[in-house]
Parts: sequence; C-alpha cells; structure tokens
Amino acid sequence: MNGEYDLVIIGTGAAGVAAATAAVHLGASRVAIVERGPLWGTCVNTGCIPSKFLLTLAGYDYYRGHGHPGVRMQSRFDLGQALAEKNALQEHLREKKRGTLFDRLGVELIEGEARFLSTHTMQVGDRKLASKRFIIATGSTPAIPQVEGIGSVPFMTSADALSPDHIPATLIVIGGRALGLEFAQLYTHLGTRVTILQRSPRILPDEEPEIADLMARYLAQEGIEILTGVDIKRVEQMGDSVSVVAGIRGEQQVVTADRLLLATGRTPNTQELNCSVAAVDVNRNGAIVVDTMLGTSAPHIWAAGDVIGEPMLETAARYGGEIAASNALRDLKRSYNSALLPHGIFTTPQVAGVGMTEEKAQKAGLNPVSHSIRTDSMAKFSIDGDTRGMVKIVADKRSRRILGVHVCAPLATEMIQEGVIAVTRYLTADDLAELPHVFPTATEALAVCARGLLAHTGDCSG
Repeated sequence: MNGEYDLVIIGTGAAGVAAATAAVHLGASRVAIVERGPLWGTCVNTGCIPSKFLLTLAGYDYYRGHGHPGVRMQSRFDLGQALAEKNALQEHLREKKRGTLFDRLGVELIEGEARFLSTHTMQVGDRKLASKRFIIATGSTPAIPQVEGIGSVPFMTSADALSPDHIPATLIVIGGRALGLEFAQLYTHLGTRVTILQRSPRILPDEEPEIADLMARYLAQEGIEILTGVDIKRVEQMGDSVSVVAGIRGEQQVVTADRLLLATGRTPNTQELNCSVAAVDVNRNGAIVVDTMLGTSAPHIWAAGDVIGEPMLETAARYGGEIAASNALRDLKRSYNSALLPHGIFTTPQVAGVGMTEEKAQKAGLNPVSHSIRTDSMAKFSIDGDTRGMVKIVADKRSRRILGVHVCAPLATEMIQEGVIAVTRYLTADDLAELPHVFPTATEALAVCARGLLAHTGDCSG
C-alpha cells in the first residue's frame, strides 16, 4: 500500500482524462489514473479520430470536384499511405495528451488491470491502492450479437475496420445507426459494394423520420443497398465469403459478401472490476447504475462515460467526467443531463441533432410545432457544390421555446452548436430568427428555418 490518494480514476478515455484534469484544477493534491491499455481509450485509438480521418480522406477521393464542371480533378487513394498517416496522427495525439496530463498536471499513471478489493482499496498488478474516492471510467468494447454461427465466421468490428489489410470488393454491415452508416459510406467511397442490414423499420431510428429517409436516399444514390426490418437468423461461412440468413419483411433471404462488419453497439467494460466488492451496482447490460449526479450505489464512487451506458459519445464522456470530478471533490451537486447533449454522424452529408424530436416532445406531453427547410435554398451550399440536406426546428407552440434542432447537411456537426445554445439556453424561435448571421454561411439556415417556423405558425401564443 503506497499511501492514500485523493482520487483514483479507472480509465484514460475521454471521461477519465476530463475527470483527472478537473480534479487537478479543483485542488486535488494526489490523483492517479489507472489504465490496462492502450492509453486514451476508444476515441483516439479505435473511434472518433481514426474513423473521421479515414472518412475525410475517402471523401476527398470520392467527391473530387463535388460536381463542379469547372473543376476537373484526378486522385488515387493509397491505403498504405492513408493508414500510415492515420497512425502518425494518433501517435501525435497520444504524446500530446501524455505531456499535458502526466508532465504538466502531475497526474500519476498506474498501468494494469484494476480490480476492487474492498470499498476503498484496489489491486492493480502487484500494487494495492487506497483512495478516499474513485471514478470509474472504463469505457466500452464492441458488442457481438448473439447470432447463430457468429463464433465460426470471420468478422470485423469497428476497431478492425479502421486498419484493413485490403479493401474488400463486397461488405455486409450489420447495423444502420451512426457507426454502421459511417463505415458503410467509408468503404463505399473506397470502392466496396456495401449492403446494410438494419433491424428497425428505418435506418437512424432515433432521428427525425424526414432526416432518416433523406439519408437512406442519399446513401442509396451512392450505391449502398439498405435492407430494413431485418431479423438475422444465422451467419455461415461460404468458401471465402460470409452469408447472412435473415428474415426480411416476412421473407427469408440470404445476403453474401467477402467481409462482414458488426456495427451493433458497444458493451460497458465492467467485467473485471469486481464491482460487487465495492458495493457498486450494475444493470443487466453491465452498465454501472448512477444517479443524476453520476454517483453510484457506493457513496464515495462515481462513474462517467460509456461505462454508464447510452449515450456512448465522446461528448457525453467528457461532460460526465468533469461533472463526476466536481461532485466527488467539491460536492457541487452538478447534474448530468444527457438529453441536452448534441450528437453527430460524420457521413456526407452529416447528421446532427440536439434536444427533442417532434415525436419525443409529443410523448413528453408537450404541444410541439415544427418547421423544416431544404438546404438547397441556401447560397453557401450551392457555392460548395453540395445542396443535399435539411434543417428542422421543433418548438413549444405556446412559448416558442426551441425544444430541438435537427440537421442533415455537409456541415451539420458544425451548425448544430448554434442549436445547442438555443436548446440549453432556452432561446425562442424569435431569438434565433433575429440573430444576425454572416452571409453566405451554413448556420444562417437555422435562422431561415426559425423565421419560417414563425411565419408558418403565425401567433403561436394562442
């Protein structure tokens, strides 16, 4: 036992790093962060950074002049060079994080598998750690669906798909949410013929139906086959190929491809922690149960990030890590409200949203009103050569307060930040409509949509 820490954090992903940084700034004198490897979690190693990097490069090659007749470009995607550049970028970010957290802030790194021995002690390798407080931020790993035959066929997870040894001619992607769509379009842009299998009646089932339908159309125009309402029965090896046997809208079909990619969600990493010894409850999915202040069932232990379940986003992890540290060290009683967090999907065009959809607002007992515009009416998108997309604003009919903003556009993940401010700061459609915007820009589409909402609804106060 090497003395008692003010705070021990398990996990160096976005939640763990945010918690450690906040802890130092809050005056904690002895902070340790435990990692079994690799450092920096999913985002840097097998998530946001490498996936968005490869999507960007593949998009450069695929779209070239974006249809402008005055621009004639030729390109050649070099897989080896692209992967080498991706690896170099990741290593640069790893070293930058190491310098900030360990060298400048003085957080102690302890490498090894963490396992609780009691409510206040933990085993890491050959060391025993004692701490007044703990934050669990162990992240998640790709979920493998319980499908007959899955253990006997080769498949890729999202991690494998970021470092392929070659570009397959054909690919089946199981999953039609954010992860599945990003990888489907990435491989399509690299020349692969892709089929998406999605269980729900439409892809992106949590988005506004209009946006989901638009994205399905855009992806189909790029050659992606999308099958929805899919009930997968089994998977089989067929020579050098993989076949998926599924019920699709009442009929049994067989879909075959060179490779199979599973994009079926993620599982919280709690199996090795020995949570029961620390009196930390987990739910049936393995996620740590937390209250609104990210406290667990143990009064001195908090949790944040993917390990607490959906939404499994870097945005949510960073936000949660800061809140957990604030509450652990200063008892600030900050609340974690994932409903106000934005999300983004980095396809082309992108999808982003914040707040309630119209359906969720109705289910919450509110009286929503909405308005949508197509982005082909905006000068910025015509200039850039890609007018695909739409903006939808959901507001409360009586107060005009903005309840949700939903965007499908080439710059949706940048545009949504204005929607975040509108939703979290309780702005009205009038407020957004009156904000001056630089012309020509993408974000002025939100003001145009807000004006349309006011004109469409007239006097909402009735």
